[in-house]
Amino acid sequence: MSRLFAGTQFDQPKRCEKCGKLPVDCRCMDLPEKKKMSAGGVKLSTGLVLSPENSTPPKEQVARVRIEKRKGNRTVTLVTGLDHPANDLPKLVAEIRQTLSVGGSVQGRTIEVQGDQAGKIVEILTARGMRARQA
Repeated sequence: MSRLFAGTQFDQPKRCEKCGKLPVDCRCMDLPEKKKMSAGGVKLSTGLVLSPENSTPPKEQVARVRIEKRKGNRTVTLVTGLDHPANDLPKLVAEIRQTLSVGGSVQGRTIEVQGDQAGKIVEILTARGMRARQA
């Protein structure tokens, strides 16, 4: 016994208060809560929660479609302005990707599509009954 607190209560590893097992073996320790979206709302990076009550309805929103140059001379088409929770962005980007046969994803509340597809995306959005304009 060369350690200072060997054999004392201070030498013992911390145990679970419920079952008395070591934390490695314990299955009843409190796990951190999963991050859940509030019911009917979308949390923005600013910390505000968008809900149907505090955002404009999808029919009144205007989608802004613009083209951005990235490094390596790549072009990306960005769709912004669709902030209402009723706008199912993953479903919308899946439809755009399938229709145009290009890659794309949802980053926050922005849709990013590979390539210069602004005109075609405006046509797809207007066909779905959304207002869109090319910026």
